[in-house]
Amino acid sequence: MILIEGIFEALPDRREDFVKLALQTMAASQLEKGCSLYRFTADLQDLTHFTLTELWETDEDLKAHHAGDAYKRFFAELPQLGARGNHLAWQGPLVRVDPSQL
Repeated sequence: MILIEGIFEALPDRREDFVKLALQTMAASQLEKGCSLYRFTADLQDLTHFTLTELWETDEDLKAHHAGDAYKRFFAELPQLGARGNHLAWQGPLVRVDPSQL
């Protein structure tokens, strides 16, 4: 499994356009092979900041995502709408936890 957390900042006057692009990218990416999670969330303190959380089954699935239309379109349109910030990634096995044990 590969877990990625990415930070993005929308231009204040282009936030609605960024959200539209993020929603389109989420919808397309969630249908891709090996995608377990692909979600943008808005920062509650700064509405121009967004976090993208991705979870992919394999490295091959992630590479296919990077070669796909949704990824390419997002990064082609991003410069007009905002900027990419820090990204972190983790790789390795994940074990499902019973929520009643938390």
